[in-house]
Amino acid sequence: MKRFRCVFGLLVLAVVASACTGSVDISFGGETPAEAAVDLIEGNEMAARIGIASVSDAECDDPLDEEVGTIFMCTAQSDGQTINFEVALEEDDRIFASPTNVVDPAGLSRLEDAAVQGLNNENDFGLPEGALECGDSGVILNAENQLICALTDPDTGVMFDTLVTVTDVETGQFTVVVVGEAAE
Repeated sequence: MKRFRCVFGLLVLAVVASACTGSVDISFGGETPAEAAVDLIEGNEMAARIGIASVSDAECDDPLDEEVGTIFMCTAQSDGQTINFEVALEEDDRIFASPTNVVDPAGLSRLEDAAVQGLNNENDFGLPEGALECGDSGVILNAENQLICALTDPDTGVMFDTLVTVTDVETGQFTVVVVGEAAE
């Protein structure tokens, strides 16, 4: 169906890239904030919160100071993909870690619904809810903050690759481009 081949939409979806976060006491065992962040990020608990495979190989920059509100960055791996975390120092020697390039399952569902609505509004397609499928688990965005989803033409059943690019991780703004018929 040719009408899907060159579609472009721009929508705002709040908190698309903000998945569940975690908090941990950084003074336990004399850990530094960076060491505590590694402990918080790695393993199955954080992975379960954000809906992805186990997280490992976390590395964190040491914060410039240990004042409340100080932010520092960490990276980790999950299934061969890099996850970026923003970690904030909180009161009572606690930290708060938030992935900046992960869309959790709830956010992914909202993204799918908003993208279908936007495509319908801008192009009068009449796509049903559920026409765009990006998966059921959390998604780690690539370095360009993109993911590929499948858009199904309800009239023909033909599937199209759809590139979703999160253009602003703070607001969740994203674009949707249907790039062509999916390979079989």
